[in-house]
Amino acid sequence: MNESINQNNWKIHWRVSSSSGLHIYLADYKGKRVLREGSLPFVTIDHQRQDFDVDEDGKESHGPFWMPLGLRTLVGSPRINQFRGGFELLADFETGPYRYTQIWRFHDDGRMAPLLMIYGNGIHDGHTYHPHWRFDFDIHGKDNDAIEYFESGSWQRMAEEGWYPAGNDAAADGSVWRQIDFGSTAQVSIRPHKWEDAEVFALRYQEGEWAPFTPKNAVGAQPYPAAFVNEQPLDGADVALWYVAHVHYDAAFPFTAGPWIRYSQR
Repeated sequence: MNESINQNNWKIHWRVSSSSGLHIYLADYKGKRVLREGSLPFVTIDHQRQDFDVDEDGKESHGPFWMPLGLRTLVGSPRINQFRGGFELLADFETGPYRYTQIWRFHDDGRMAPLLMIYGNGIHDGHTYHPHWRFDFDIHGKDNDAIEYFESGSWQRMAEEGWYPAGNDAAADGSVWRQIDFGSTAQVSIRPHKWEDAEVFALRYQEGEWAPFTPKNAVGAQPYPAAFVNEQPLDGADVALWYVAHVHYDAAFPFTAGPWIRYSQR
């Protein structure tokens, strides 16, 4: 399942793989490479309950539950919708009592929105969803980039790998993180949804640093992607950004999580 779309100033390729949900790759805007690949390979879920005893069937029911998105959990076929000024791809997934619609929207002004619509109440009402998006932005090429976050009224450089949560500060356009190409005036800015308590992990790209088979992975005794934060320098390097949202279930569901991303020339 590999397809391409060329419209609204975008040329993108997409597929649904066994381990990366609705996977976007080789995405160009007006002929310039913006995104090498973007995906939402998994969601973890924590259930808040006072009783942490093992159930009668011998299984824990408070989590964290590991919910991979991929061909095994795909429901029906992906679809493409047109709207004024853009298009979107959608795919539905079902994992046990949890149901999702993954959406990628592309606008002709350079914006894109990787989104996850979350349905249902799971096992019980007290739980939190943690969708994990992975972005490998190759702005005009994979090297010569810098990563910044907005804090105390100005942009600050991410000199090395690390965890950068959204605080109370944001730039005028609402963005909190951005990636800049040194060799041009191009950048991508990331604006989080204000209700999802988002954070970003910036990692130097390494072969094999991909989602593990369980969130309780043993690398560095840390969950993924924090397990791979290793203080490596980021300036001028090929960087992978993990955007992690934290969505608490309430009676207002379904809820659509995910950032707005915009490509622009500064």
